[in-house]
Amino acid sequence: MFLACGAGGAAAQQPAAPPKPAPVQVVVPHWYVGIGGAQTIFDIQADSVAAPGATASTLNEGQNRSGCRLFGGYRVHRNVAIEGALTDYGKFTSTREVTAPVSGNLIAQTRIRGASLEVVGILPFNNGFSFLGKVGGMLAQTQIEYRTEGAYTLPAGTSTSVRNHELVGKYGVGLGYALTERIGLKMEYEVSQKVGEQIEGDLKAAFFSVQVRF
Repeated sequence: MFLACGAGGAAAQQPAAPPKPAPVQVVVPHWYVGIGGAQTIFDIQADSVAAPGATASTLNEGQNRSGCRLFGGYRVHRNVAIEGALTDYGKFTSTREVTAPVSGNLIAQTRIRGASLEVVGILPFNNGFSFLGKVGGMLAQTQIEYRTEGAYTLPAGTSTSVRNHELVGKYGVGLGYALTERIGLKMEYEVSQKVGEQIEGDLKAAFFSVQVRF
């Protein structure tokens, strides 16, 4: 009996479990700004970086690049925000390897920047996470610089520097997390469609961002 009473007393003295933290409240409407970094890729078409005069060649699209972004927005509703951003997607190198009639390379370096405006859909949960979806457009600027290696050369008079501006559509999905009532994190995957003129492709990016609410 003594042991049973002792066990009962020990159980009664155990501290109660700490209360769960209250979920971060969504305050709307509000303004916010942020900064982000990304891994980017320019998924160009197979016939891009055309090499005039070549009868046999292959295309090497190169590697992924890093990008950065400044953005700001206005959350008009618990589930809707309007967001604008200035983004530098990086410089992408694509190489056309020519094997006939001569051997050499045509190398194109494409720098892509953009100013975008999007509608962001937000589905918040009680644990601080939010599902994000967005759609909008971007004024894209592409700057292409061409150079050659080996025996291959461009025809006389060919421009080796080309700049282009165009409006393109873009969309994305992501996941947000509210660290506090004012500071949040978000991860997003987005696609800008048919970017570029001489060299065209889909611009894809995976962003990690920090934002601050006013």
